[in-house]
Amino acid sequence: MLYILQKGGITLAITKKRLEEIVNELRRKGEIVPATYDCIFKAIMRNCPKYRADTTSNLTDVSKGLILNTYKEMNTEYVIDNVLEKGKVSDVLFEVKGYVFNYEFNNRKWDGLIERNDAYLGKVKNDLIRRAKSYASMPKVIQININNFYCFLSKENLLEFKSRDKYGIVESDKWGKIYVNLKLIREKYDRGLELTKLEKELVILTLTKVDEIDVLAEGDEELMEVANELKRLTNDAYTIGLYDEEEERRRVENSIKITARKQGVKQGIKQGAKQREKSIAKNLLKDGFPISKVCEYTGLSENQIARLV
Repeated sequence: MLYILQKGGITLAITKKRLEEIVNELRRKGEIVPATYDCIFKAIMRNCPKYRADTTSNLTDVSKGLILNTYKEMNTEYVIDNVLEKGKVSDVLFEVKGYVFNYEFNNRKWDGLIERNDAYLGKVKNDLIRRAKSYASMPKVIQININNFYCFLSKENLLEFKSRDKYGIVESDKWGKIYVNLKLIREKYDRGLELTKLEKELVILTLTKVDEIDVLAEGDEELMEVANELKRLTNDAYTIGLYDEEEERRRVENSIKITARKQGVKQGIKQGAKQREKSIAKNLLKDGFPISKVCEYTGLSENQIARLV
């Protein structure tokens, strides 16, 4: 039996046997599918309203009540239309009274990541300008980048970016970006240090062990909401299917990177050997050795040696 899973332009076929294997393996290990996977992160942010409101409020100081009471999802309105981003949508995009929030979960750093996120942020702002009755009435747009890597080599867990001049004067209050250094927060958790409520809300996204999640979430309404949703998602056919597909994609990417590195090393060795042979040939020629002997000693052809002269 095949499960045919379709959502957001993705079609995936997974056998019932494969599905059961994945779920049973996770249960055996006492694990869940972590929210570092794109599909899980999106589901958590969409399906856990108290968590979403509290985390956003703690990150931005916008009232939790305002976020809860005036929330409206906007993802379906902002499908990226550039050919390089075909089929992709923002991780989490929603508006509340006076604000628009764009969450992006970035698992790895790559050339163009910031530019990609900036392009999306710019598209959202431009669309809001067209819809607003005036520039003054335009909501403030805040992009929250949760980076599962050491970002900007900063020692800070949270970084806020705005357009400022050299005197610190802010150009506009209508937009801003927040970068979460998730690796540093996880590092703090692993060392057993005390975490703030916000740090707990962020580090739970990285946990895979059910018992760890339960301990962290105990007695906390927002974290319990996430813990329960993670357990539910782990047993969900569609989620497991996407998790399995993403696992395979990561394995393929890693394999390509490893192969590329190996090929790069081999190519480097070959190039280094050629350069060494040319250098030896030049020295032999300077010492008066005949071309025939230089060819014999270096393995280079007469034509190659002639180009060195």
